[in-house]
Amino acid sequence: MIELAMCYPSLVKENVGTEMLYSPLALAYLASHTPEYYNISLYDEYVGEDMDPETIIADLVAVSSLSSGISRAYEIGDKLRARGIKTVIGGAHVSSLPEEALEHFDTVILGEGEKPWRQFLEDFENKQAKERYFGPMDVSLENIGTPLRSLMHNNYHYPSVMTSRGCPYACSFCYLTIYKNRKYRTIPHETVLRDLDSIQDSSVVVVTDENFIGYSKKDSEDRKLLLNKIIKRNYKFIWGCQASINIAEQPELMQLMYKAGCRTVFVGFESTDPESLKSISKKHNIGVDYKEAVKKIHKHKIAVIASCILGMDNQKEGYHKFLIKELKNIKVDFVRVFFMTAWPGTKLHKQLEAEGRTTTDWDSLRKDIPTTKFKHYTHKGILAARKEVMDAFFNWQSLSMVILRWLFKDRSLMGVFIKLSVRNKVSERIRNKRANTVLQRNRNL
Repeated sequence: MIELAMCYPSLVKENVGTEMLYSPLALAYLASHTPEYYNISLYDEYVGEDMDPETIIADLVAVSSLSSGISRAYEIGDKLRARGIKTVIGGAHVSSLPEEALEHFDTVILGEGEKPWRQFLEDFENKQAKERYFGPMDVSLENIGTPLRSLMHNNYHYPSVMTSRGCPYACSFCYLTIYKNRKYRTIPHETVLRDLDSIQDSSVVVVTDENFIGYSKKDSEDRKLLLNKIIKRNYKFIWGCQASINIAEQPELMQLMYKAGCRTVFVGFESTDPESLKSISKKHNIGVDYKEAVKKIHKHKIAVIASCILGMDNQKEGYHKFLIKELKNIKVDFVRVFFMTAWPGTKLHKQLEAEGRTTTDWDSLRKDIPTTKFKHYTHKGILAARKEVMDAFFNWQSLSMVILRWLFKDRSLMGVFIKLSVRNKVSERIRNKRANTVLQRNRNL
């Protein structure tokens, strides 16, 4: 039996600072592609027990890390290598900076992990593991299987499920753009249904696809087929997903989504200003009437969570007040507000790095902490601006308006709305405390 320890490294516990937390899938998928003679343990530092690299008993340790947890990952890697334990790491950060990662880990897996993982394990067993393996993002997902859910921590609010991968868009801020040939691919319907069967006792499920509805007429037809199969299963849970704004122009698809249990879509508005959208290459949103789009989505009894970015170069000081007014007029149900963040390897990072406006303090590189040198906001000012936007939507008056909007349309989201609002009060305090700590540490920005 080979002892394999897996780890999501983190410096903070996300279950006390995030109002809508759903389980990561990366390592659970790798585990399902691991031979049965491996004894697998998973340490989820986002929400659970920390891994002690000084005492862990393992033949191999596999790590999947975000930028904000990479220093913790490197600490783990250094201590394990000193003990002679083999290490491997994957994720967007190390896919962008493999040389950095190889200073701390024996092997780096770039891109999608499942295919190179199988080859890596074979080489590891033969003591011939290479430093780098690459998983292209245009390969079929026919044999991806289902994630090993027994490894997922129960501290997450909601289980997550994936039905497709890939995004051909080229938004300059998106970490996905570090990968080449990002072809949109769907997971076989029967595989998705088998995975959904395993979580059918859940009340709420989060679909993690980059864009559930796809990007073409062919994709849309595939989604309709999948939705019809989900409808026949008659699951009791409701679910939400991420979708591009053009979902509003697909009434048949929205109708099927609702029948299949979809009750909310997370839509990347990013900005209500066309010049800002141009600056981040979000071309598919330019010219869209957000108010009309939301009206059409609401008509199909699906709520809208609008994702917005503060700190773009085109956003003058005071833009956030205009944003509040616009979003209220558009009638979005809830908002998620992030700071313009430059992930390593992205077009935005390269631009801001050349201008001396980004950071290499990976511990603070999070969407809810300002790390960019903004053109029109100070860090203190943009923290206050974000708080003003969030306070405008997460208060009892605003929540009451949302509840009234849905009271006679669909009551299945009432509990979720209330939980989201209550959790938000706690999570915002924690987020702001973290951000102010970073601000104190980087007073020169």
